[in-house]
Amino acid sequence: MAPPHARPLFVLYGASMTQFSFELGGWGAALADLYSRKADILLRGYSGWNTRRAIEALDTIFPKDASVQPALVVVFFGANDAAFPSPTGSGGQHVPIAEFQENLCHIAAHLQGLSEKTHVILTTAPPIHEESRCNWLNDRTNERAGQYAAACRAAAKQMGAGVIDLWTSIQKHPNWQTECLSDGMHLAPEGSKVMLKELLQVLKDAPWEPSLHHTSLPNDFPLPHIYDYVPPA
Repeated sequence: MAPPHARPLFVLYGASMTQFSFELGGWGAALADLYSRKADILLRGYSGWNTRRAIEALDTIFPKDASVQPALVVVFFGANDAAFPSPTGSGGQHVPIAEFQENLCHIAAHLQGLSEKTHVILTTAPPIHEESRCNWLNDRTNERAGQYAAACRAAAKQMGAGVIDLWTSIQKHPNWQTECLSDGMHLAPEGSKVMLKELLQVLKDAPWEPSLHHTSLPNDFPLPHIYDYVPPA
């Protein structure tokens, strides 16, 4: 029997947008389905985290001496960093924008240093629909989200990483405020479709060798076998 295809490892690293991505209609679940015989998709999403917390956990989640290193890490932070500062000036999720950009560069550098074949995609947080968000908390604005999205794009350019500009892409969708977002911030199934489409486009356009786009990766055990189903006809 021919040896199986050695599946590359994809890690999804982020906050709630990533943690919830394996829910029904989520972009992580759709990605895992698309790559079901091509790559292993590992979920590392932590609701509430910002880039400071992400850096603290880097060595634990992505040890440099691991026997298998990821071929791809999709980094998805920013929505919490962009929250308003705590009134007391301490605690809370807020990270100043300059530090946020620096943190993303730090994360990307660590991940790119795991192996010569480890690629990184930075993802901007989606836009904020303030009217819907106010039904929960009045703690974020779309203007601030756009500023942090710009910082994410700048970090990706600085580090030579791929980038998904979800903040811009979702706002091109008709009725994005209610169709793409579930609570004014998190992704609804339609928003996850936008995220998956943008991720696949980045993978398709990337000059990486070998390509990590699903159309370029072989399947596990693709050859005919005596135990394969044979139609009665």
